[in-house]
Amino acid sequence: MTTTETIATAINQIDEKKEKLKKAFDDLQAHRSLLSPSLSLSWSEIDSHFSSLQSSLANRFRLLQSTAPLKDDSYRLDTSTSSSEEVSEQPVVEPELRALCEKMDGIGLSKYLIVQWDDDAPLNQEVSAAIRYSPDPASMVNHTPSSSGKSFDARRVFVLLMEVLIESNANITVDTRNRAKKLAYDWKTKIDTKPFEALVFLHLVAAFELGSEFNSEELSDYVFMIAKYKQATSVCNKIGLDRERVGTLIKKLMDSGKSILAVKFMYECGMTDEFEPISVLKSYIKDSREAALRVCVEDNYSTKSQNEAIDKEVSALKAAIKIIKDQNLDSEFTQEKVEERVEELEKYKALRKRNATNPPKQEPQQKGKKRTRDCNGTQVPAPSQQLLSRPEAVLMPEHSHHGLQLNPYGLMTSAFSGVVVNPLAGLFGSAATPQPHYYAQQTGFVLPPQYHPPYYSQ
Repeated sequence: MTTTETIATAINQIDEKKEKLKKAFDDLQAHRSLLSPSLSLSWSEIDSHFSSLQSSLANRFRLLQSTAPLKDDSYRLDTSTSSSEEVSEQPVVEPELRALCEKMDGIGLSKYLIVQWDDDAPLNQEVSAAIRYSPDPASMVNHTPSSSGKSFDARRVFVLLMEVLIESNANITVDTRNRAKKLAYDWKTKIDTKPFEALVFLHLVAAFELGSEFNSEELSDYVFMIAKYKQATSVCNKIGLDRERVGTLIKKLMDSGKSILAVKFMYECGMTDEFEPISVLKSYIKDSREAALRVCVEDNYSTKSQNEAIDKEVSALKAAIKIIKDQNLDSEFTQEKVEERVEELEKYKALRKRNATNPPKQEPQQKGKKRTRDCNGTQVPAPSQQLLSRPEAVLMPEHSHHGLQLNPYGLMTSAFSGVVVNPLAGLFGSAATPQPHYYAQQTGFVLPPQYHPPYYSQ
């Protein structure tokens, strides 16, 4: 066999050899009275150490396989226990980054990552691959400055390194854990009401397994504080909160109007059997529409309020769409047509913006063609001119609105200021037939005769 094949065979035999080591350790423990009192190692510590080495060796070997594929696949490393880690997807580790990890240079690593940081291209995968070159990842991360120089940048890097450490399941020695505990207690004093400080603290608790060192109610309060961060559910699962405490946290999120975050916790913290996430999500979608309507009502359906309402509803619906996609819930939301609603709102806003920039010209009056006049003798523009003269008027489906011009929130725009329709028509049920109201006495404006209901004299 070649050297590469020999390594692959040896790594695949680690579990078998570890079992033999455990048997030998148990035999040794039977003679504990003859051993030195200073020998206080437990099997869990030994197992954790060798598991960390096994993981590090396996990942390094996968990197080697990706650069020099074996001709005979029978000697490839068995990756059946981690099928999601495809060899072809392993990121390329920059030589400088690898060297810093190999040398356990936490300060140099922090400086390197601050310089390389790019919000549009997260470094998680590359750092995750690089950290496995470190002889002791937990100790290296623990010695990385959590705040120095550009303080916020250093803290972001520190959080990133702890995220990667959590995923790597690296061995944590007693000395490393004690040092991390001291750092966590110091960091806890900085939190006050600052969510990012709480995020750093909770990552320390999660990465170095310090959950038992702190009050669970206090930890739960900090998780609530950072619920908006993408890492919130992952640290919640790692800090030792029991199901009752997590359930209380979810109820608190719902009572605070943070339904979308509550649903995320239900799914990602395994609490779907105690809550009804689909029902909560449906209510959230409906409430987002009603909240947008209130924005319009409070400012008398001004252009500004309609734009604000659209932005508010689109943002809420996109958050819901992400969970629907992540959890494969499309079949549960066919009636809501959430994506179609987002498309409708965005098209409406784009059309308003385009029309405001290039307002349509008014059609000239043709000779011999009389215009409709109201009861006071004032000329009334033809319907086609009314539509073009006000760019904020957008045509909604004619079959449901009888050709009237409605905005996405179901009300006539100022182009037809004399008409009021059902504001709940649209996404949540069939659109109701608009009910015209006439205010000729106050405004001197009436609709053309074809729009008069039969119970009005004409």
